[in-house]
Amino acid sequence: MSAYEIVQTMLGFGTFTIALVSLIVTMLKNDKK
Repeated sequence: MSAYEIVQTMLGFGTFTIALVSLIVTMLKNDKK
């Protein structure tokens, strides 16, 4: 893999992780209500 491909993969994984965390936080907030 080239450095560019590695960076693209890391950015994609980071975006997925942020979306996943946001989803979990939203679910937790809804459960508290």
